[in-house]
Amino acid sequence: MNRILTAALLLAASATMAVAAEASKTKILAVELTSGTADIATESSTGFTGFSPAFDHSEWGGRLEYWNMMGPDYALTAGAGIGTFSEEDKPGSNALAGDKTAKFTQSSWNLRLGGDRVVKLSERSILYFGPGIEYWSGKAKFENIVVDASQPGVIIPSYETKNTTRISLDARIGGHLMVSPNWGLTAQVGTKVGHANYEENGSKTTWWPSSMSGALGLAFGF
Repeated sequence: MNRILTAALLLAASATMAVAAEASKTKILAVELTSGTADIATESSTGFTGFSPAFDHSEWGGRLEYWNMMGPDYALTAGAGIGTFSEEDKPGSNALAGDKTAKFTQSSWNLRLGGDRVVKLSERSILYFGPGIEYWSGKAKFENIVVDASQPGVIIPSYETKNTTRISLDARIGGHLMVSPNWGLTAQVGTKVGHANYEENGSKTTWWPSSMSGALGLAFGF
């Protein structure tokens, strides 16, 4: 009987330690592939007439995101990422003699702080949703661009915009599907609305952009 009691106590202690170890994993770090929208402005689109109208363009990138559980159902979150896009246009049979391959590239970086409500759906499935604030900065580079369509022979070999800055309110919903207590998959979708600002050669452009975003990656618990 004593042996049975001892074995039962050891089993209970082991189970308690396992639950405590699981509960102690109150931090999650995710490595994600992201998709979003870049907000760019440029004076070149008007032939350098003194105005810098804005446009938006898709971008993709990568991000590190961190969840710190403040309780069983609430987490503070922080993320940092980069974005990029590139396009290459090669001249065809109808191009003018001497036309070169045109290139367009984007680069950006972003920071996000927020809070998520966390709902445990099962032992290995977690739903999260919440608001945040994002700071974004990005620019574009053009190579072999035609400044004025009425003068196709006037080409600028290389031109880079200034940085556009954007501050947005961001809301998202996502989930973690843990393959084991230590790692799993994560995915999310979100929407944002914010204020963007751009200045070039004295011109100033401000606007209120909105866009959708998404992310997919690996999550690690510890």
